[in-house]
Amino acid sequence: MQATEQQVSMAAQLYDMRDKARRLLGDKYKPHMAELGKILRMTADRDKKSILAVATEVCKKRELIGMDMMMIMAAVVELAEPTPNTE
Repeated sequence: MQATEQQVSMAAQLYDMRDKARRLLGDKYKPHMAELGKILRMTADRDKKSILAVATEVCKKRELIGMDMMMIMAAVVELAEPTPNTE
């Protein structure tokens, strides 16, 4: 499968959100993402949808913007590709 330019751009934006969330939350990043990820995964499993679809629906339904949306999307990236432990 070859990624389209739009898919590559979206992936870059998602990874950028994760990087910003990591900088903002510092030591609280891992536990915060774990909690958000758990909620997203449970909802996705229950509704038989992808985690990204659930996250997108949450953001749209709740009209999330800014930090709130960034945290949800960072959790999606963290589930797909966890940040390696650098300790």
